[in-house]
Amino acid sequence: MAIIGIDSLDPHLIVKHRERLPNLSQLIDESPTFIARSVWPVDTIPAWVSIYTGLRPSNHGLLYVYDVFDQGLSDLAKLDVTPIKGRTFWDYASQAGCRTVIIAPTLMYPAWKLNGIMVSKSPFETRVDWLSTSRAVSVYPEAIKDQYAIPNELLDLWGGFPGTKRLKEWATLGNTALETEKDLGLKLFKGEEWDVFFIFFSVLDLIQHRLWRFFDENDPTYPGKNSCSDIITDYYVSFDALIGEFMRARPQATFIVMSDHGHHMRPTKTINVNEYLRRHGFLVQQGKNTRLRDELRRLTLEAANKLNIEPPLIKLLARSKKMTQVGKSVYSSSGSIDREKSTAFLSTFAGIKSYSHGGIEINRELVSDIERSKITRELRKLFLELKTPQGDNAVACFKQREELQHGDHSEEIYPDLLFELESDFGVGWDLHSDLFGKAYDHNVASGGHFKVATFLITGTTKEAARNEISIVDTAPTILDLLGLNWREFRFDGRSIFR
Repeated sequence: MAIIGIDSLDPHLIVKHRERLPNLSQLIDESPTFIARSVWPVDTIPAWVSIYTGLRPSNHGLLYVYDVFDQGLSDLAKLDVTPIKGRTFWDYASQAGCRTVIIAPTLMYPAWKLNGIMVSKSPFETRVDWLSTSRAVSVYPEAIKDQYAIPNELLDLWGGFPGTKRLKEWATLGNTALETEKDLGLKLFKGEEWDVFFIFFSVLDLIQHRLWRFFDENDPTYPGKNSCSDIITDYYVSFDALIGEFMRARPQATFIVMSDHGHHMRPTKTINVNEYLRRHGFLVQQGKNTRLRDELRRLTLEAANKLNIEPPLIKLLARSKKMTQVGKSVYSSSGSIDREKSTAFLSTFAGIKSYSHGGIEINRELVSDIERSKITRELRKLFLELKTPQGDNAVACFKQREELQHGDHSEEIYPDLLFELESDFGVGWDLHSDLFGKAYDHNVASGGHFKVATFLITGTTKEAARNEISIVDTAPTILDLLGLNWREFRFDGRSIFR
């Protein structure tokens, strides 16, 4: 069985461009499944770890959201993958005697011992320039490194925004990195005997984040036909060809082609959640002249967005820990919140970007357990009553952490209250402002993660037992296809075949 994991491969875009994607089109015709639900929050690391383990993020505990100001990835360095070792689908298959070949699973570094081969790519990058990075490579067993000419480092695409003038050059470099990883994968795919083969590709997610507004005619910032208009579609075509190469190399194999989530336009409109909390007495600002300070912050961000100076501004603010703290404070207004007097405020657990999901922290220093229940009820009522300027509901979901994401690690990774705004709106951080605003980061990151993923299977006679599937079902489904009893393991998901 071969699994090709493609970060952010969107099922709706596959359908839209199906005529140019013959291999994916064939998979759609042959597969008993196509669309799968992602996890919450919809983000790369929690989603892929859920795919590997069959556990929801609340039970595997690994949650990380990219922070544009944290160039050293200090928060990423806090994640410990040790508890995951031995609990992935390839570990279970390996322990059962299956030979496995695993290439570049996100975050799973360094490579560890198994019955077969593991090639891992470090989650930490070494900057080459403002377009590219390199990542260290770890291999088990070491002996295969020379056999397959596996390099010590792999070229990768820098995840930040390179500036509008260099976008096309940046995207072209991504193709180079993709070809290198594909060639390495094909060498092992053809040269080794295996029962389970897995390879992961990350570049499509980066491309869609940065190029969405140059591609999507429905994006209000779409500049008209431009030199970057076709790049996202071209990447889908490249991945379709890549899938075809693997399938032709082992035509008798069972194949799964899947993603962790989809992609769509990141909201351009925001709801300033902290301002809503301030107006209703839950949030208090510290210091004097708070209104003037917040207005200056807002004007600075608006000017940066209009003049397209955010990339150099971010580079400047990310140069040191102190400047990073300044940057976060400017973008999120978190530095002006008096946390000793505020009973509730926005959490940064989902990042400070304008996504539709977020959370609210209740100040446990001020609020007792009895008061917490009362405040929770008040906030739920307050948010579910919030209307858009057009009179529609603004909040799709508002629940306590225990209601939405109960699990072994819930309290470690989630704030007290979790919410989902209607999809047109993202989380805004302005204070002393209009309740409804606009996203300041859209020009540099116009694409955002979407809650449905791609899940395609071919080469099996099994019939799916249900239409509603989740990416958490991946691990038990793989074990089922291998003829192993997936019920012996702890999974939140279950095989899609029974």
